[in-house]
Amino acid sequence: MKILFQSLIEMNRTPAYFSGMKARCAAIARAGVQVDFVGMPAGIYGQNVPSSMLRYPYVAAMTEQFILDNALRAQAGGYDVFAIGSVQDPALEQARALVDIPVVGYGESAMHFACCMGTRFAILVFERGFEQMMDLRIQRLGLTSRALPTKLIDADFNQVSRGLSDSTQIVEAFTDAARQVIAQGAEAIIPGQLYLSEAVIRAGLVRIDDVPVIDGLAANIKMAEAMADLKALGISVTRRGYTYAHPPEEVIKHVRTVMNRDDVPSSPENSVR
Repeated sequence: MKILFQSLIEMNRTPAYFSGMKARCAAIARAGVQVDFVGMPAGIYGQNVPSSMLRYPYVAAMTEQFILDNALRAQAGGYDVFAIGSVQDPALEQARALVDIPVVGYGESAMHFACCMGTRFAILVFERGFEQMMDLRIQRLGLTSRALPTKLIDADFNQVSRGLSDSTQIVEAFTDAARQVIAQGAEAIIPGQLYLSEAVIRAGLVRIDDVPVIDGLAANIKMAEAMADLKALGISVTRRGYTYAHPPEEVIKHVRTVMNRDDVPSSPENSVR
């Protein structure tokens, strides 16, 4: 089984982030599963950190076209699953409508696993604006009754980056915020952005006061494996209704030609194997 894992972070920005995930996949994925990583094109965010740019809907929408390009590349390149590694699940529904291989998202996967581990969950995010973004995503998934309002933790992108190598400060900030939502009734905790998840999970933080902390990478990889297994049994995404309606191939070709995106190489660019 081959999984192409899409990140919203540029591959050259924080190499330790991607190399660490690659190493962890060796332990997370079952035998015979290959996970390759692909990020955003270099320079897409300029001198800004990704989280400060992705809180703007216009910028987020721009990144979705690169994600959809890679979904097509994953299918053309023989991947069994396309996994989107961002908690807000950018372009998830569009990608499912576009390709015939399974597409999974970190946010959706983590929330469904959280529902299996507790009655109510809470998502913890950094960067102001992401809390509203995630509350809207929870609402779209129909999980409002299972979730507390998303909690903003006292940390920024650079502090989370440092947490990948020195986790003391970020673990303290995450634990303090987690205990606040646990006191409000949270029975499972989801680290918001996968960047945050990697920082706390690599530090060994998988439980706080007997409440599980969802490992975002593990949730996405395990959901990818499960959806590939179901696909092999003939069970795949619906094509009824609007959300996952698959355009005819000639329509896809026409639209991509008009948008000057008609070249779909079989091997994803900016990838780590």
